[in-house]
Amino acid sequence: MLLPVFSLVVMMIFPAYGAVESVSLEKSFYTDEELMVFVGTEDSGKKSVFVIIRGPGGDFIGMFSDPASDNDGAFSTIARPVENYFTSSGTYNATAFTDDQKEEDGLTIFLQYDGTKVSEKEDFVLTLKSIPDKTITEGKTLSFTVGVTDSSLDKLTFSLDKNPPSGASIESSTGKFIWTPSASQGNSVGIQYNFDIVVEKGAQKDSESITITVKDPVVDQPKDEPKDEPKDEPKDEPKDEPKDLGLASFVDPKKDPQSYVDRYNNEPKYKEWFDENFPEYDSIYEAVGLEEPLVIPAPFVDESKDPQSYVDRYNNEPKYKEWFDENFPEYDSIYQAVGLKEVKEIAPFVDPSQDPQYYVDRYNNEPKYKEWFDENFPEYDSIYEAVGLEEEVEEEPEFGECGPGTEFIDGKCELIDQPKEGGGCLIATAAYGSEMAPQVQFLR
Repeated sequence: MLLPVFSLVVMMIFPAYGAVESVSLEKSFYTDEELMVFVGTEDSGKKSVFVIIRGPGGDFIGMFSDPASDNDGAFSTIARPVENYFTSSGTYNATAFTDDQKEEDGLTIFLQYDGTKVSEKEDFVLTLKSIPDKTITEGKTLSFTVGVTDSSLDKLTFSLDKNPPSGASIESSTGKFIWTPSASQGNSVGIQYNFDIVVEKGAQKDSESITITVKDPVVDQPKDEPKDEPKDEPKDEPKDEPKDLGLASFVDPKKDPQSYVDRYNNEPKYKEWFDENFPEYDSIYEAVGLEEPLVIPAPFVDESKDPQSYVDRYNNEPKYKEWFDENFPEYDSIYQAVGLKEVKEIAPFVDPSQDPQYYVDRYNNEPKYKEWFDENFPEYDSIYEAVGLEEEVEEEPEFGECGPGTEFIDGKCELIDQPKEGGGCLIATAAYGSEMAPQVQFLR
């Protein structure tokens, strides 16, 4: 008889074993008055982590702990006062381990205490590479990059110290030094600038002194070029010397030169005759001795378009601005070229919260204020333009308008006779001897 055989499989679940993977101070250093914290990771999660501190002689000083790390294994110990653990200068050990480990299986870092603060002791030596002295001329840019002997180090911080020259700078993260000495920072002999370039990482720091000499630019003296002996020119090949054209031969000095310009502009036949017979002149204006006026709007302006569109292109399109400035230098501005009055910004001294009329009143009533404005802001046509107000225009009385009691006669306002009230009664009184006379009373 076969008996069924039952196999019993017993599964045993073992708790995960946790080990510390990293440990460090939460910040670069702590002073005696601060509370210190260790942070790091262990590889299991939800483990108790301990950090034992031992002194320079290996004696036990104290312990930090985190009762339970995070699910991902990150831990942060309970903060403790620095002064409770560090009392004398020297190098201390800090060993972190989980409740699955022993101290000797943990991860150890070294701490340096200098009597006032504690920091991690670096396992490297920070040393700048030697920096040779430099010579540069005024206006030239000096640029170089400093480095450290250990090229594996990162997160370095560079700076300048001990009176670096004005305008010199160094990029803090890369160590790139840049300086363009100005015209006043050198001379023919050379002015020397001595200062330090500094590098820092953690608690370590190193510096190198450098001297930069700045000289005046070298100006080459012009050399005398050999001169050929002058040769006689063949008499049958005379060369025309450039001449001052002066007024054209057809111009009568007694006439107004503008009359020729008007004929040229208004009579096609006259224009054709001039262009054909006097090509040596650039224009009718030159021929008659007048300065050619600016054409406003400029030839490129399409008068069917809004002039402001040209201003907007000039202000917003660098290529358009460059084209205009290069091809139309005779115009003071794009505004003049397109026939617009240039709109100026409100003057910088104007307070937007102040009534603009306030500045106008001061200008009109305070001579010192008027003098200050006229001297410092000549670019504005008036105080009104500077503060953004429309200038008041005084209306002249219309020609021939006269006041009461006058009439406009032969181009002048003349007084006219006005009847006096009671004139007839006075005459009657004089005639009849008394104002009580019946005849006078009748008139009254």
